[in-house]
Amino acid sequence: MRRGSMGFRALQVYAAFLFFCLTAALPAESGESVRQEINHLLQYIESSGCIFIRNSKESTPAEARTHIQKKYDHFRDRVKTTEDFIKYAATKSTISGKPYKVRCNGRETRTADWLHTELEKLRNR
Repeated sequence: MRRGSMGFRALQVYAAFLFFCLTAALPAESGESVRQEINHLLQYIESSGCIFIRNSKESTPAEARTHIQKKYDHFRDRVKTTEDFIKYAATKSTISGKPYKVRCNGRETRTADWLHTELEKLRNR
């Protein structure tokens, strides 16, 4: 190695440090904004007045919120984004694999789609 030149290992460390600095400055969902969005969605579920369907069994909004909150608590270590929350806690039954559904005003849809729509509305406010 010539004097004054950077060794390959030092160059790798420098590149990794530079990458970290640049990506850290990029806008990303902060932990606080994710918590706020998740709390909003949980409140949205509970105040919806809709019927929730899990494994062909209907439940109230309060029951649905409690169940989804428990699943969120179970999968919390995997949840980095609000989309992760929907994926792990509000998409389907872990046991049967059947999708969760919601019925509002006589219209039935997948809970995950319903929550993604609400999340998009929230972010566009």
